[in-house]
Amino acid sequence: MSDTFHHAANESAGSPRDRVVILAHCIMNQSTRARWEGGGATRTEGAVEEIITPLLEHGVGIIQMECPEQTLYGNPRPPRSRDDYDTPEFKEKCREIAVRAMQTIENSTPEVIAALGFEGSPSCGVERTTRTIKGSRAESPGEGHLIEALRQEMREKGLDTPIIGVGLREGEMSIALGKLETLLKG
Repeated sequence: MSDTFHHAANESAGSPRDRVVILAHCIMNQSTRARWEGGGATRTEGAVEEIITPLLEHGVGIIQMECPEQTLYGNPRPPRSRDDYDTPEFKEKCREIAVRAMQTIENSTPEVIAALGFEGSPSCGVERTTRTIKGSRAESPGEGHLIEALRQEMREKGLDTPIIGVGLREGEMSIALGKLETLLKG
């Protein structure tokens, strides 16, 4: 890990460890997930407790990234794909959010144990996003715009931190939790 992001005081005997995760907004606030007349994205109420609870139990801080979709288009909003958001304005907003997350880290120098995105999101998908294929929205392998921007900013800062996708499909949550638990114990 780059010295820019790892504070020597974190390793002093008896000092608490300053550890954080970078979090997609909707993991702590599911109400920002797209909803529209007659439907909405699969979501839980409030926060995704399965993710938030272990972070709190291990004393890990949270850097919650702003939701670019909510910021630019509000809610309710119609469902959109990564391709629909493939505009200069949206990409710039994602870059700004990623830069702010990195500035927050630089200004406090915690150990960043992970970044967490939300699978299927056109913004925050890690391994799976939503694309427009033959005129229809469909889930497809790939990253969302914000995760792509965050990964680029992390690379430029020399931050080699895993990015974990949180999903609500059967089995996805347990995979994400397994990865997160391994990092929390480290």
